[in-house]
Amino acid sequence: MVADKAIVSALSGDPRRPDSVVPYKPLAPTEEKLDAFGTVGMMLALLGMLTRVRIFSFIAIAFVASAFIQRNADTDVKQLFMAGMFSIMGIFFSHLQPYPLSLFGTNTTAAATPAATVAAGAPVQADR
Repeated sequence: MVADKAIVSALSGDPRRPDSVVPYKPLAPTEEKLDAFGTVGMMLALLGMLTRVRIFSFIAIAFVASAFIQRNADTDVKQLFMAGMFSIMGIFFSHLQPYPLSLFGTNTTAAATPAATVAAGAPVQADR
């Protein structure tokens, strides 16, 4: 019967061979190992860079260093490098942020000094 189908398909110009068909078998799924330290390091580095909080960047450096030490052949070194750069940039940006003047001892609520009032055009009264 299979030979009859092959002859009929050959005579009709159909090049397919139904007896050579192999059913599809899906491949077994490969379990991708999640690099937890690298992922947490990347998230903390981005959080430290965007919020300008130094402690997140310092903790990210620790996580990235731990992930770099525990790397294997499957580890994405580019991701570790980017997480390290983000954490270093987070520290850099947190040191560049402008501080309010009140942290430097400048009292912005004090009464105006005589020099400031003269500059503003107000008359200065002499002390007796």
